[in-house]
Amino acid sequence: MPASDEPIELADSLERVLGSMGAPPADLLSTVFQRWEEVVGADAARHCRPVAVQGDRLVVTASDSAWASELRWLSDQVLARINELSSVDRLKSMTVRVAPVVE
Repeated sequence: MPASDEPIELADSLERVLGSMGAPPADLLSTVFQRWEEVVGADAARHCRPVAVQGDRLVVTASDSAWASELRWLSDQVLARINELSSVDRLKSMTVRVAPVVE
């Protein structure tokens, strides 16, 4: 609770609660899930999807082993782009699994 009686933004309160539970910041989740195509490009976005953020690791599914290999090869660039766009330098690694990509 703030020291003053001034109201605080709901987003700030939620961010604080989620942070205390170890959840990723909303800005990071928004970048990963809503700006995915901007992060990886249209071709990769059609074949690869983010599925989770677990601590400092991004989990992605790819439609086949070729796309999984491509994304693994580009993982440093993908993570750097996400961290840059979200202004949160939180993601350090990426796991890519082969699984059907759901539209």
